[in-house]
Amino acid sequence: MNLSSILLFVISKMNGQRTLNAGLHLLRGKKSGQTLTDVEYFNVKPFFAILPKLEESTYSQAIDELLDSGLIIQDEKFIKLTEEGSKRVEELPEFHFRGWDYRGREMIFFGRIALLVQTLSFLREGEFSFNPIQKDRDIQIFVKRLLERQPLTDPGFAKRIGDELKMALLKSGMSEIQKYIFACRLTGSTATAKTWDQLAAELGGGTDALRLQFIECLHRLLPIVEDSDEFPFLGKVAFGIKVNSYLTDSAMHTKRLFDQGHSMASIATIRKLKMSTIEDHVIEMAMNDKRFPVTHFVSEELIQAVVSKSQELGTKRLKLLKDEFDTLSYFELRLIMTACKEVDN
Repeated sequence: MNLSSILLFVISKMNGQRTLNAGLHLLRGKKSGQTLTDVEYFNVKPFFAILPKLEESTYSQAIDELLDSGLIIQDEKFIKLTEEGSKRVEELPEFHFRGWDYRGREMIFFGRIALLVQTLSFLREGEFSFNPIQKDRDIQIFVKRLLERQPLTDPGFAKRIGDELKMALLKSGMSEIQKYIFACRLTGSTATAKTWDQLAAELGGGTDALRLQFIECLHRLLPIVEDSDEFPFLGKVAFGIKVNSYLTDSAMHTKRLFDQGHSMASIATIRKLKMSTIEDHVIEMAMNDKRFPVTHFVSEELIQAVVSKSQELGTKRLKLLKDEFDTLSYFELRLIMTACKEVDN
């Protein structure tokens, strides 16, 4: 697994219908209306925000690798697979990311585990003073509160936590290499976490590929420990990591006004926002609520007509659909294609 293979898969989902930077915005987790719409259109939620700090130069290098390998081509401004690229996609391993659920917060989860393991390791050796591996103050406070009134000097307590972690790693289904990376990133009283460069030198491949393996392993681990009776302590460590609401804060504000019966124009006035921004919020709402009243904006007959035409043309590009339904606005087309994704698929 590396960035190029993930991009090849993402491009296969958007095949010929999005521009070069669509993948970059997706992996970074950009909260623009277009990117959030793409997430739903093309069923790429697992990859949303898995690399929030992805540099454009790194992204461009991965794209160039795919172009040079003849796996993708740029047709005008759109990116699509070549025949060889389509074959290569079929050979890709199954990905197990859950970016839409965690959006980079998996690193907070690991930070908590790392500090917890370090703390228990030092206390087990009778050492009560050490430099915490985690400098993030919020993580330090979280772990401190988590350990309050716990039998910290009891060896059995540390063993129970260790057994929980081992069992969770086993049940997660992650690969052996992912388990090894996870373990190597932990610090104890007698061992310091290995750097990404050290792991790359030992395991081969680049640091970016190893980081992706690590992120995927956390995405496989988290669902195992969340709200599980089998992992009572790790379940507490995972508290607040999974996204509670998939709406952005601004869209949530708009939703409250919409639910109160305000029109889009009224909401725009109340919130002093552009109508295009309110439209993006409505798209978000429809994307995350299967009961959203799409027919409040467009008739059932037109909904079915647009979905059928999209299937007939084999496209989700709004410009092409706009040519077919010139009486509909781009917002209405986006709303139909977003809310009716399951029908379209």
